[in-house]
Amino acid sequence: MRFLLSGDHGLEDIVVQELQERCPSASARANPHGVPGQIAVELDDVEPLLQLGTIHHVLEVREEAEVETLEDVRRVIAAATFDELRGARSFRVTSTCRGGLGLEKMELQGAAGAALIRRYTTPVDLEDFEIEIRVDLYGRRLVAGVQRTRVSLGNRIRRGRVLRSSLKPTIAASMLRLAGAHAGPGRLIDPLCGAAVIPVEAARVNPHLEIRASDWDPETVETARGTLRNHGLAFEVSAADARALREETDGLFDYIVTDPPHGIRQARRARLTALYSGLLAAFERVLKPGGRIVVIVVKYRVFVAAVERTGPVSYTHLTLPT
Repeated sequence: MRFLLSGDHGLEDIVVQELQERCPSASARANPHGVPGQIAVELDDVEPLLQLGTIHHVLEVREEAEVETLEDVRRVIAAATFDELRGARSFRVTSTCRGGLGLEKMELQGAAGAALIRRYTTPVDLEDFEIEIRVDLYGRRLVAGVQRTRVSLGNRIRRGRVLRSSLKPTIAASMLRLAGAHAGPGRLIDPLCGAAVIPVEAARVNPHLEIRASDWDPETVETARGTLRNHGLAFEVSAADARALREETDGLFDYIVTDPPHGIRQARRARLTALYSGLLAAFERVLKPGGRIVVIVVKYRVFVAAVERTGPVSYTHLTLPT
């Protein structure tokens, strides 16, 4: 069976890593159509894919072909097999067009939908549909299949309150993998926890972790506690300045994984330099030898300068689109 996974731009290698750990027999290829975030997969079963924490959607591919005209689209779709439509209550076609033929997505949907109605006689319902068929055009490459995810797999965190900005669970899961915190025992802290997306993901990904969380803002701390309650988690979230972390207050940690809040990201360079230096000094005080820090930063060069001031440490980075 062929599938097309959609994840976050820049994190394709982490998706492939998680996939191969869970499904060693799977073959995977990143960005098969030149679209960032996509992974082409061959696997015998869809269920393991629906358990991945680093992706949003799963498409089961039924047909791929080169096309030149709308008539080619109708011909390809009419010949493809969509047995799910036999006896189904309703369906809809969803499409994207990425260059090549100058077609609009409404034209693509109309041509594909007409071919499917003619073959299966299943009615169309754009809102209350039972089956979603995707027909996407990448240049001249037509990809058609059945959408196996009605909503994003990343839509899994029930936050205690909606914040102005909040980390995607898929990115949180990827950060935990970068830290190496996705397997085995260890101690983890998110000292700028916001709505507690990273701690909740950590508990989901690795039940063997000992998890701590904190934030400087009391209202945000209550939001984080509400998120934990929503997921049946009982570990404490404390009100604390991340720059004040000390070994004697809570011991040493194997992993520090965090995403600074929106306001920090908009700060001026001088303020960020002082902030990053203060955070890293605190992180160094509570990090075990050989431990890992994974943090999202916007001003990468400013952060690297702060890292280099801390001494002989190694670092790497991933560049994600803003």
